[in-house]
Amino acid sequence: MTQLSSNKLSLDGVPDGGPTGSSTVGDDPTPRACPHCASHDAKRLDTYSTPDWHIVKCTDCDFVYLANPVSYDALVEDHAWEKNFLKENERRRSEKPVLDTLSKNTRLRLRLFRKDRLKLFRTIFRKGRIVDVGCGGGSSLPEPLIPYGIEISKGLAKLADQSMTKRGGKCIHASALDGLKECDAGYFDGVLLNSFLEHETNPAPLLQEAHRVLKDDGVIYVRVPNFASINRKVMGRKWCGFRYPDHVNYFTPASFKKMYEAAGFKGRLINPLT
Repeated sequence: MTQLSSNKLSLDGVPDGGPTGSSTVGDDPTPRACPHCASHDAKRLDTYSTPDWHIVKCTDCDFVYLANPVSYDALVEDHAWEKNFLKENERRRSEKPVLDTLSKNTRLRLRLFRKDRLKLFRTIFRKGRIVDVGCGGGSSLPEPLIPYGIEISKGLAKLADQSMTKRGGKCIHASALDGLKECDAGYFDGVLLNSFLEHETNPAPLLQEAHRVLKDDGVIYVRVPNFASINRKVMGRKWCGFRYPDHVNYFTPASFKKMYEAAGFKGRLINPLT
């Protein structure tokens, strides 16, 4: 799991625009362009793909991504995260029941360390208005931070808004990119992308928007699975980082660094190995 903690820099040299996501599921006559370099030349990785979901490797920059993600509209209801989560758990259970049981037990133990994650966020952000992109039910940001959120799932956005308004913030029901575009420049003290950027079909433009809405001394925290990890190389297609069709980008520390620097950030990799 690669994590980035970064302070804001100037936007000089940031490219405009970026690739857009595919609008259909399965075989798509116009597959998604590479989210890293915008090339349309890619090779399907049969080892990691399924009949419905095509994971490909860009022949120009070697970035690995899902060529046929679902549309933003489908993520609102039909492919909302909480629904896909249940389907994906069932797939993993059927493919590797022993590992799935061990994983569940590990996650149960890790819940004991949720206080450590909250402490981490307090240390990184310290104060002010923080926007959690892909906030789910809106429980990630501890007090005294003022929580804002952006969530595409209609049901989760409603839950998050109820929680956040009580603490002076709010949740915007929208895609990540559209939600950030609704916010004023320099409005936030921090941006949280905790296990989110791997879900976003437009990661480069999203990071540019995150840079725009941050104050000059603002901080962004990003956490994504590491496609270059030893765990992925050992587990192959059974690696926990593959979630169909939720995960659409497969970052390495090198590709991630290029993308966030192009958006105007300087950063520090907290955990580049796993």
